[in-house]
Amino acid sequence: MKKTVTYLYPDEYKASNLKMFQDTTSQIRGYYFTKDNINEVFSFMYSKNYAVYFLFDDSVEDESLVYIGQSVNGIERISEHVKAKSFWSYCIMFVTDNNSFDKLTIDYLEYEFINKFKKSSYSLRNKDLRERRPNISVFDEARLNSFIHQIEFLLRAEGINIDTRKEKTNETKYYYPSKTYNAKLFVKDGRFVLEKGSNIKRPNETSKEWKDNFYGRYNNTIDRYLAEGKAIEDDGQIVTCVNLEFKKPSQPAELVSGTSQNGWTFFRGLNELR
Repeated sequence: MKKTVTYLYPDEYKASNLKMFQDTTSQIRGYYFTKDNINEVFSFMYSKNYAVYFLFDDSVEDESLVYIGQSVNGIERISEHVKAKSFWSYCIMFVTDNNSFDKLTIDYLEYEFINKFKKSSYSLRNKDLRERRPNISVFDEARLNSFIHQIEFLLRAEGINIDTRKEKTNETKYYYPSKTYNAKLFVKDGRFVLEKGSNIKRPNETSKEWKDNFYGRYNNTIDRYLAEGKAIEDDGQIVTCVNLEFKKPSQPAELVSGTSQNGWTFFRGLNELR
């Protein structure tokens, strides 16, 4: 199915840092802005409407971070995060032109997207992971789910794909570790995807003294995977429950082995892609 997205760049010299975008068949409008350009968003039409928003930071080498929130006054709430939540570098905020979102709507959108991102490769920075589903009627559910579908499409238009189930095809080529580890990797759109069902390991005790905090970083990553349901611990083994996407092959290689690795050589045949 073909869809069209219209973009508006308020400042041609800031095209990569500040933009508005919308599927013209929908009332939902997206605003993309970096932290440095947040003040300019205050003057944009509808930017103070009810909103759901995503604070992203993909500057960390081995993970992509996201915080998901809601606001009854749009950009005004997000401006409070400039100092309070220092990790993020850019935001994508969604409102409606006719302000058809209400408090129940943004409660539901926030809940659903937190749970969708739990199953993705993104690491959530939310302290409250919204375990309780908002109480909506069966009459509202179809309408609210259509909002979710539209926002997912607009996120994909900005390169944010949270549905890893569709990442592989029948022609997908797998790469396996050079040693006897229960794991497999495939490559999609320049990203390295560790397939669901692969085993990962806690970092080796010998890495505690390494200067790059390898031991702490990977322990924290695995703790998040377990807390968010991306992995489970079963009979002493940690097994991934979703496809996990990485920027570099060294990251999945190190998770699988528990120690520092060159991912290009760790997975047999992968080096041929370089």
